[in-house]
Amino acid sequence: MAFYPAFLDFEDGDALVTELLATTKFAADSRLMYGKRVAVPRETAGRGDRMSQPWTPHLLAVRERLEALLGTGFDYVFVNRYRDGRDSVAWHGDHEISGKVVASLSLGATREFDFRPKRESDLRPRTIALDLAHGDLVVMRGETQRYWEHRVRKDPRVREARINLTFRQHHVR
Repeated sequence: MAFYPAFLDFEDGDALVTELLATTKFAADSRLMYGKRVAVPRETAGRGDRMSQPWTPHLLAVRERLEALLGTGFDYVFVNRYRDGRDSVAWHGDHEISGKVVASLSLGATREFDFRPKRESDLRPRTIALDLAHGDLVVMRGETQRYWEHRVRKDPRVREARINLTFRQHHVR
């Protein structure tokens, strides 16, 4: 895992947020859990190559910066909108992308992003917490997804929205 604070400056981050909110159709999904259908506690969208919502000009510019920095290509991005601190994502690892690069860009409200190893020798797993602010970037590559999981927990103190962009790869270019 690598951390790039202020990968985007405030002005570029604000322009990207404005563009995304004006052009992105978000969905409020649900999932079957323990025999019940429950709402996913955030809104989501996908954009990119061969997707119904294409890249926007600002997203393309960010993708190009990421590709130059990381030496790899990205063909789509998940757009997650956390409306406030009640929205979250539970502990998980992205199994389908093990070995590939994920670039996770935070915009808007500062939220705590937690990592922990999937297997820990003692009874209390070690958690690493990062406060991700507007424009901060986290890059997960290699075996990160196989051996670590991550989350954004609920935080009732957060009243502002956060958008998280996870640039991903179907086909590495």
